[in-house]
Amino acid sequence: MKKLLAFSRSRLLLILFCLGFFALMLLCTHWTDLIADDYRYCFSYADDTRIESVAQIFPSMAAHRQSMNGRVVPHFLVQLFLLLPKGIFDVVNALLCAALVWLLHELAVGKGLPNPVLACVLFFALWAFQPDFGQVFLWLTGAVNYLWCGVFSLLWLLPLVKSFRDDWTPGTALKVLYAVFSFLVGAYSENGTVALVAMWLAFAAVDWFWFKKRPALWKLLALVLMLAGFLYMMSAPAETVNKSAEMTVKVLLANFLETGRMYLRFWPLLLCFPLFYALALYRGVDLKTRLLALILLFGSLAGQFVLTFAMYCAGRSMHIALLLLLLSDTVLLARLYDLPGRNLVIALCCVGGLLMARSLFIGLPDIRDTHALLQYNEDFITECAARGEKEVELWRPYARTSWSALEGLAYLNTEDPADWPNVYMAKFYGVDKVIGY
Repeated sequence: MKKLLAFSRSRLLLILFCLGFFALMLLCTHWTDLIADDYRYCFSYADDTRIESVAQIFPSMAAHRQSMNGRVVPHFLVQLFLLLPKGIFDVVNALLCAALVWLLHELAVGKGLPNPVLACVLFFALWAFQPDFGQVFLWLTGAVNYLWCGVFSLLWLLPLVKSFRDDWTPGTALKVLYAVFSFLVGAYSENGTVALVAMWLAFAAVDWFWFKKRPALWKLLALVLMLAGFLYMMSAPAETVNKSAEMTVKVLLANFLETGRMYLRFWPLLLCFPLFYALALYRGVDLKTRLLALILLFGSLAGQFVLTFAMYCAGRSMHIALLLLLLSDTVLLARLYDLPGRNLVIALCCVGGLLMARSLFIGLPDIRDTHALLQYNEDFITECAARGEKEVELWRPYARTSWSALEGLAYLNTEDPADWPNVYMAKFYGVDKVIGY
């Protein structure tokens, strides 16, 4: 029994679970075909020619800053992976899915024993609570913009958390890499950067006023370079034109209320926070852990409500807010899990994990079935192009759930064949026109 209990808290079991997450997400990513923006990003924004070399991506991204948005870092990666065989993206994306769970676990557990049960709960929570799951985790353009942003954001956050919680200091080489990485992360996502900067300021304020510690030079440099990356992204002409909401009190108030309403989709996680925090106070969980949980919650709120200033709040835009909210809960949960008399906490984790795992059996069949429908269309249009046909009629399939990336995306316009999804699908397969019905 002792050996079994030791194995249940071993790093080997955690690695095995993460390998299982990798295998599952590899299958799901393989089942997700090119959709909508994927076809558009196969072509240069500079001259609309097919991207066939890395050199073509640079002028494409320069034009992208003028017409679309300033997120050239993720979209450079999108065009890069669209140059490569789809299987390469499938593997890299599945690895980053597993890395996301690993990072959440490491941030929650810290120096404590590995907690494979908590890692499973985290994975099932991401599957169950992420709005537009397929667009965030599986769709090529969406995954690079949102899932990968989450991984890079947590990776950037890890040194700050270790420094705050464990009084850890990186070596010189790591400080240099961290500074460069800060610029890239700052230029990656608008609301992701706002959330990270908000947490940096919160960490600094708590250290200054509570523990009488000034921010270290490497942290200040990281903040400056992150803000530089953010300014580079936001200074793109397209950001002002395409991304900002109308700045009137009425519009901003309506956006604020809508952003809050969407955040309430996470109500189970929001309800867990005061419960876990009260238990942490009652059970004497250390002050730094409790402060860390509050800072993470603050970052989640900042990453969500900055969307008030955007034109709209899509479900996929809430990814960073979900990650930080989930982490604020599990930072407390990990400590409660290790205290004496933890059987109730373990039982709650197991029951909650099983309830959330139910969504796997809803989402997986839809991802598989959608893949079969899209694969049929791809085979059909490829055959038509090989026969020299210039106009192709395609049936527009629909997904049943948001676990499929097809749900909510402009795959085909069934009314106007001159709309951009049809146009770029036609260009991709070498036909003149794709007509959706």
